[in-house]
Amino acid sequence: MAFSARRAGPSNLPTPRALGGAGSIAELNITPMIDVMLALLIIFMVVTPVLTEYAATLPTARHPSPAVLEDAVVLGIDHSGTFFIDKDTIPAKQLPERLARIFAARPGDHLLYLRADRGVPYKVVLDAVDAARAAGVRTIGAISTPTPGDTGRVAGGAP
Repeated sequence: MAFSARRAGPSNLPTPRALGGAGSIAELNITPMIDVMLALLIIFMVVTPVLTEYAATLPTARHPSPAVLEDAVVLGIDHSGTFFIDKDTIPAKQLPERLARIFAARPGDHLLYLRADRGVPYKVVLDAVDAARAAGVRTIGAISTPTPGDTGRVAGGAP
């Protein structure tokens, strides 16, 4: 056994029999430890899914000095899921074609800024990203809404 008082060879140390004892075997009993570990495992397996299902509210960004984007392509998505570029409303089916036309005229520029309303479903944002990737966009930047105390403007798209 792993932790036994029995030894394979002769030893100079006194044994329980030499001391007059009945001869006991000292082994570590790990059954209670296994029971505790299994109980903890079950507790963590039950509690972990409960803790991970929560709704997160994202903080608003703080802009120390809002940048004015000159000659930038900004794709906006309003709360109803409507796409727009420079205040022109674009149907969802025509978005890849329109972005491809815009970026065909800009061969060295493959950057798109994306602004989406907080209430837009994530699937709509992913559809916009897929359409941009299909149009040849290599980099997509996110534009956040400035806090009410910030001054300046963020260029492109609808307010």
